[in-house]
Amino acid sequence: MSTATIPVSADSKGVCALHLRRLVVPLPECDLQVNDWQIRAGEKVAIIGRNGVGKTSLMEAILGLRATTATDGDMLGIALDRWQRRPALRRQLGVQLQRAFFPGRPRVGEMVALHRSLYRRTSERVLDALGIPALAPRLYEFLSRGETQRVELFLALAHEPRILFLDEPFTGLDPRFAHSLRALLGEMCDTTVVMCCHTVEELALATHTAWLSREGIVRHEATEVLCRDLVGAFRLTVQCKDEQSAQDLALDLQGHFTLERAPVVEQQNLSLASSTSLAEIANALMDHPDALAVDVGRGTLADLLRHCAKGA
Repeated sequence: MSTATIPVSADSKGVCALHLRRLVVPLPECDLQVNDWQIRAGEKVAIIGRNGVGKTSLMEAILGLRATTATDGDMLGIALDRWQRRPALRRQLGVQLQRAFFPGRPRVGEMVALHRSLYRRTSERVLDALGIPALAPRLYEFLSRGETQRVELFLALAHEPRILFLDEPFTGLDPRFAHSLRALLGEMCDTTVVMCCHTVEELALATHTAWLSREGIVRHEATEVLCRDLVGAFRLTVQCKDEQSAQDLALDLQGHFTLERAPVVEQQNLSLASSTSLAEIANALMDHPDALAVDVGRGTLADLLRHCAKGA
């Protein structure tokens, strides 16, 4: 299948933390191929795209946890295959995945002790921010989903890694610990973050966003630039009586206004994006017989997630 070659963002400077010259990951529907994808040191990169496109598989392949048919790349200046052969290198990594397994029946306190032994440094700030001391006496297997997430995030963050891989890190966290995680990640200025993202809360942390499709990485840009380019600085949504009314209204708008982009119709809803204000069009629609509700505002990260979830 065709692949995409992605230039480094124009505003990305400094050392390359991750460079995938070529990575091919076999998936059930078709191979996922990524060519010449670069992440600069210190970037916080959200990987977004539709469900099932291979976001988690891509991350697992980079880490050597999933089979590939082609692997050519570097991480922190070291070839990817050397990371698999030299466990000592992994002290520079932090990893939180959706599926984790720990042998035996460890208590949380034992897992903290193991972390100290393996990494030789454990941030007390991370320990306290995620509420780990309160969980120390408990068996890991009996923790709730949110509690296991906190433990796994602690194991990923507490040694202050040079590069951090996160897969939906806010899953299951209550507001208190979600706030703590946002603060921790925001303070990790020297850590490169690569994050599979499904929520606005996660995407809001990203300095850069990579849009993944079956064609590979479609775009890798500063998050604000990608949002502006794909969904516009302003957006208008109209709820109509039915899909035919929405289609008729789309034609009506194109006949009466000069539009930067064609309206998009999904069932009974019409949406329109633009780099300039859409207030004039919104006002004109207030008395339109096909418009049941009109909403106008700025383009949002939620709009970007929805756009990229549809696929390239």
